[in-house]
Amino acid sequence: MSKIVAVYNDDRKLMEAAEQLKAANAPVEEVVTPFVIEELLEVFHIKSNIPLLAFFYGLFGVTSVFAGLYYTFVIDYPINIGGKPNLSLTFPVLMFVGTVLVTVLTTVVTFFVQAKMFPGKEPEFSYPGINDDKMVVLIDKSDLTGDMENKVRQIFESTGAEKIDEV
Repeated sequence: MSKIVAVYNDDRKLMEAAEQLKAANAPVEEVVTPFVIEELLEVFHIKSNIPLLAFFYGLFGVTSVFAGLYYTFVIDYPINIGGKPNLSLTFPVLMFVGTVLVTVLTTVVTFFVQAKMFPGKEPEFSYPGINDDKMVVLIDKSDLTGDMENKVRQIFESTGAEKIDEV
């Protein structure tokens, strides 16, 4: 399975190439960048459910932290210090910190599960400079039909790809 690889070092050139590839209905397999490019997600109409899940994780976090604190301070081990109520002013601070902790941990786990990333997994694709400052566009040649390969190469050349390679 051979792939056409275009390497960019400027995100504006990459965005120009992505828009032209989308307009030409080229089957882009993957775009790898060292940082998130929001416009790239919009061009390829990629939606994520992680923000919605994070909201529900936050709701779960606030209820579970409140239940745990209430059980600890009111039911299991109530301490009467100077006649102050068991539900004291420390509750909001502890609830905030606990909610943030639960939300962040569950969101990170969700991201790794959805991306199928785990310790020791071999990368699906590797290219020199892909982890540094290069942006790479992958197109599977077996998905190209007719004269589409020449059109894709022409798009890469016209948008200023630093390198066009076949792996």
